[in-house]
Amino acid sequence: MRLSVLSVFLCFVLYTEQKSTQQDDSYVAAVVEYEVKSDVATNIKNYLQLIQEAAEQDADIVVFPEMTLTRGERRVSIPIHGLLKDFPVPAVRPDLYDEILVSISGAAQKHQMYVVINVQEVMDCNNATGEYCPEQKVYLFNTNVVFDRTGAVIDRYRKINLFGEYTRTPALKPDLGIFTTDFGVTFGHFICFDLMFQVPAVQVVQKHNLTDVIFSTMWFSEMPYLTAAQIQEAYAYAMNVNLLAAGANNVNVGSAGSGIYSGKTGALISVMPGIPTTSVFVSRVPKVPGKVKESYPGPISDDPRSLDSLVLISDPSLPSHVSRPLVEGSQEFILTDKEVSCMFRVKLQQRTGEQGPHYRAFVKDSINTYSRRDLGVAACSVIACKNESVKSCPFRFNKTEENVEIKELVIEMTTHRLHYNTSLQCDDIVYYPTSFKNNKFPVRPKNFTFEETSKQEAGSSIRNSVEINMKGRKEHITYKLNAPQTDLVAFGVWGRIYNKDVNHNKPPTEDDLQNYLEIEDWIYKKEKNQD
Repeated sequence: MRLSVLSVFLCFVLYTEQKSTQQDDSYVAAVVEYEVKSDVATNIKNYLQLIQEAAEQDADIVVFPEMTLTRGERRVSIPIHGLLKDFPVPAVRPDLYDEILVSISGAAQKHQMYVVINVQEVMDCNNATGEYCPEQKVYLFNTNVVFDRTGAVIDRYRKINLFGEYTRTPALKPDLGIFTTDFGVTFGHFICFDLMFQVPAVQVVQKHNLTDVIFSTMWFSEMPYLTAAQIQEAYAYAMNVNLLAAGANNVNVGSAGSGIYSGKTGALISVMPGIPTTSVFVSRVPKVPGKVKESYPGPISDDPRSLDSLVLISDPSLPSHVSRPLVEGSQEFILTDKEVSCMFRVKLQQRTGEQGPHYRAFVKDSINTYSRRDLGVAACSVIACKNESVKSCPFRFNKTEENVEIKELVIEMTTHRLHYNTSLQCDDIVYYPTSFKNNKFPVRPKNFTFEETSKQEAGSSIRNSVEINMKGRKEHITYKLNAPQTDLVAFGVWGRIYNKDVNHNKPPTEDDLQNYLEIEDWIYKKEKNQD
């Protein structure tokens, strides 16, 4: 018996010594790509197994996707200003909390790991200690919950920007999700559609000088700018942060894509599955984004047989862009839309006698509408089309159609000048280098160059360049390929002009609510039919 106890003690010591500390220059992160399941009991069981798998790979933190644990009538109370202040570890007071909190708390405690989950939170304002309650009613939120190594709930973040989700309420206050770990990293975190907005996606990083961000999502990929791994990597690059992105997997409705990204190095590991899957993806992450010292897998490609199974939608506004078809050989020209002007220098070469994709240059300076939200967008891009019609763009051609080689591609964009919002303490405009290839991943950072004039003038931070902004000069961006490509579907600069956003604040109608419930049922019934 004494030997057994000693063995357990030694194992415990060895196990804890593997955890990252404040003195380490990196930590180990895990993200979960999780196949959507309707049954909560099954999800809890699966989550516990996945936490164990992450622990066996020495993860310090594991992140789960959006809305893959609860849905419908299953609601969880997160009394972070009430009970959780006095009893922060649900595992030791199972009589006070939902079994979801108790189970995940116990797993975080057992494996001494930070765990981030997403739930449908309920708050009854008739009994809500310390909460802001504009009305005495029951609210539902889309919420991230963070557990530390002891199993304590240390942070709660309510989604600010809902994508439809008419059964739920946006965060009543735009509180940012932030927590600090014992290994010396402070994380910001937000949820899915939030990535498209200044608050929280830009503010949480720039206001608080953060280098690490957590992103839980059930993303619906849209070509040519907003497929999952594409925008995840572009965000990490533009914001120069480590991004831990965990995606819900439901390929029949277009949801998939997870990864761990490190600043301008790009994906340490990323996936865009074409098949239903649940997997844990682990990588060591440098505490200084981009300062990678060891090898990493990068994008993990699908089996070619499942490459086309993920449903991908297309931006319906493309035909309204200013555009021009490209021709074989060298060409240089300028396209302009309002305040955005782009010079394209391109050289195309037909590789075989067979017909390949038809490439087209696009420029946009306007508003795009997403889920009834009007968002300011500026873009310059080259996009593959099926034929000469702009309505055939974008076209994700197959490998046998890779008959056009892009030998040279340079985009020089003259656009809205970067501007710093002193009230929000973050930029009003962000430009993202975005690309998308046939394998559903972006071009690797080593194969492109992205330069912004104002950031070169102001150093690493535009926050110190208010005097430059006042001169009224336009921003100049150069985005170019460093190596020829044969499988490029899209390559361009996608800018979010946040100060042009319009929120009409229209309350959902009864039809909106019913339509959303039908969509949610369809998503989960699709999953049931697969079982």
